[in-house]
Amino acid sequence: MIAFLELLQMALITIVTVFINPFFWLVVFLVYLQYKRINKMSIKIIGKNNLSPKGMIVYSMKAGLIGGIIGTMVMMAVGITVNIKDFYYILPLAIFLMLINIRYICFSYSGGLLALFSLLIGFPKLNVSSIMAIVAILHLIESILIYVDGYRGAVPIFLEDKKYGVIGGFTLQRFWPIPFVVLIFASGILEGAKEINLPDWWPLFKANMNLENISLQMAAVVAALGYGDIALSSTPKDKCKGSAKRLFLYSVILLILAMVSTKIYIFKWLAALFSPIGHEYLIIYGQKEEKRKKPIFRRHSRGVTILYINEEGVGDKMGLNPGDVIVKLNSQWVNDQEDLKEILTEYPPYIWMEVVGRKGEIHTLEYKDYQRGIRSLECVVVPKDTQFVFDMQTSSCILKKMINKLRKKTM
Repeated sequence: MIAFLELLQMALITIVTVFINPFFWLVVFLVYLQYKRINKMSIKIIGKNNLSPKGMIVYSMKAGLIGGIIGTMVMMAVGITVNIKDFYYILPLAIFLMLINIRYICFSYSGGLLALFSLLIGFPKLNVSSIMAIVAILHLIESILIYVDGYRGAVPIFLEDKKYGVIGGFTLQRFWPIPFVVLIFASGILEGAKEINLPDWWPLFKANMNLENISLQMAAVVAALGYGDIALSSTPKDKCKGSAKRLFLYSVILLILAMVSTKIYIFKWLAALFSPIGHEYLIIYGQKEEKRKKPIFRRHSRGVTILYINEEGVGDKMGLNPGDVIVKLNSQWVNDQEDLKEILTEYPPYIWMEVVGRKGEIHTLEYKDYQRGIRSLECVVVPKDTQFVFDMQTSSCILKKMINKLRKKTM
């Protein structure tokens, strides 16, 4: 136990060196650009800047650092050894795939594809079991981050539905730069190296070589984790909880495949295939699940459906919740956003409304402001029609956006 504590102490000291790694700051910059894009989309719908890209990237870096420390502790405990050159391929490929689709920044795709190439043609020469174990542990961390942080910064969107017309929902897009420490091989005994007596079975993930002739050293590397989804039939928080549980199961299965692959060769293939295919299945399953269920934020025969509420706004202070339906305002029936605006045109100092909650409960809410009057509920409602229809494919494909911009400039 003391030996493992010494190992973890050395790893935590090593993880600090990631901040001088240019790849780390490249990932941070790319994540910042994504939050900047999300912020612009949010302003279009909400009408004001509720999301700070700088604030979101700082929070993501903090959450990513905590996740990286937890991941490092797990990797050190089981002993995952790699060749540092493996990451020369994985991270650049992840960044390239990100241009095709934002969610492809995840190591499950780049790691899985490179592992398959390694098994098929022998290039690049990877320790497949170790790489798949790292991918599994990173996704274990991602499942925790999604559960506690995935819904933060959810942006309200509008989509066209064949049955219900314009419906509301939320796009969930979170990104985390994850610094962590891996064990790499070094020939001979390093000067100033510290010897730690660990169990004979450790490290569990090792290359096919005689460990007596080499030493292990630590290196800090960086990964990028990204979560992208939409919430139509559930709230962002509930959606994240469901996604996190499925991703946790995926990571456990992948870790088991990676562990077995250290003994049985065929499981290297199974792990390499399961890494991208299993992850993609989770995304597709989640999207289909949303389409099967009845959307929460849809128009009803009477009333106006609340989609988003500004923090500390009038609606928030009154106790409105996303999914509530305002049926009456100041004893007048409302069926559209224009009805709300008309009633509030004269800035009434006191308002009361009849609201139907998501579970069908009816309640009355009140609010007063005798000094300034009430000019807006500061909420986003589901309209009859809108020009801001969310395009999932275009919004997730950076390369497609770049091509479209070039076309517009040349026309």
